Parts: sequence; C-alpha cells; structure tokens
Amino acid sequence: MSRTHTSPSGPDLNYRWMTAVMRLLCAAILDGEMDVTGAENVPRHGGLLVVSNHVGTIDPPFTGAQLPRRDLFFMAKSDYFRSPVGRFFIVGYHAFPVVRGTPDRAALRQALGLLHQGHAVLVYPEGHRSPDGRLQRPHPGAGFLARTAGVPVLPVGLWGTEQALPLGSRRPRRVPVHLRFGRPAPLPAEDPAGPRASHQEIADLLMQRIAEVLPASRRGIFDGTIDYRSVPPPAA
Repeated sequence: MSRTHTSPSGPDLNYRWMTAVMRLLCAAILDGEMDVTGAENVPRHGGLLVVSNHVGTIDPPFTGAQLPRRDLFFMAKSDYFRSPVGRFFIVGYHAFPVVRGTPDRAALRQALGLLHQGHAVLVYPEGHRSPDGRLQRPHPGAGFLARTAGVPVLPVGLWGTEQALPLGSRRPRRVPVHLRFGRPAPLPAEDPAGPRASHQEIADLLMQRIAEVLPASRRGIFDGTIDYRSVPPPAA
C-alpha cells in the first residue's frame, strides 16, 4: 500500500480541534469516572518516546487528548488508512501507518524521524490490544526505537478503556477509566565491556516500566511472580 506521510506542520489545526473534541467527549460520556494522574511528569518539549499498554479501541485518541502537549504522533494499523474518510481523520490525529505482524521498517523510520525532530511518539510495545487486559510479551521494535532514538521514555498505564468501548460496540459506556503517566527516564547506560543488550531485552525493560504504573492485577507476566523470559516473544 502507499504510505501516508504525516508532517508535523500539516495537520496541526486538525489535531488541535480533534483533541479538544475528544476531551469534551470524555468529560461528557465518562462524567466523573475519568481518573488521570501523573500529567506533571510529562516533559513539555523535546523528543519523547511514550510507551503504553493497550487494552481498548479508544486508547490512542484518549491518551493523546490527555497528554499535556500537542505534538504526539502514533502508529496505527495500516487497514485504517484505506478509506479516504477514515484516512482524513486518522492522519489529522497525527497517526501514521504500520503493517502489523511485520518488522515495518518504514514505520520505524518515520517514528525515528519524528523523535529526532523533538516530537513525542506513542507506541504500544505489545503491538495489539491485550486479550485479557494484562501485559503480554512485547515486540522488539519498541526496543530498537528506544535505543536508536536516545530520547527519554515515558511509561503509561491504562485500564478500563476496554469497557468504555468494548470490541465490536459502537456505543461508548460510562465506566471508570484510568490513565497514569509514569516518570520519564533514559535507558540505563550499557557496560562497554559487557554484552550488548538485544532489542528484545530493551523492549522487555520498557514493559517492566509500564508494569510499575499499573495495578498488580494488570501486570500479567511482568508481575514478578514468573520469569517473563520463559514466555516466547511474539512472532515478527
């Protein structure tokens, strides 16, 4: 498929009104059931890799509406860009396509370019919605991004959004929804004399950081009770 290129200078007006509409919808639909904490931890400027768990359809626009900066970009399934109408809205919301189930180098290059330009990029290391709301083993692509970009990493924890708009439903529900921003930090420095960490190992580290901002019941294989490395990584 042809690539949809999202430029930081192009859809900013669309992005501003779309995030404003999303904030109003969240306030109206959730009406007191929305719990957002840790916004003070979010750097307001500079390249920022935002890594989050993924449990619900509304996760990307909901996170974008609540993040206290207006230059957040994120990857979205390439299927969403096939419809001209759908493409207009999703590109306006700063999304760019990724072919799921493949090591999509074009999407990774676009994410790196945005990070090097000083923007924030949201990625879901698991690559898809969790089937049970708990953390799964991640793909190595997020580890590659974190290492190559060299920007701070902001962990985000979400839960409840899977019930706000259940899979297959078109009508949102008023349920408690939680979003927690952790503290940004660079990757730990590697020992020049030691073995180089793999991209998978770095991706696993990102998941551990996400686990720290989630309730224990949502941490899945990263809850510390088992060795997550015993779970095979997802297929590329």
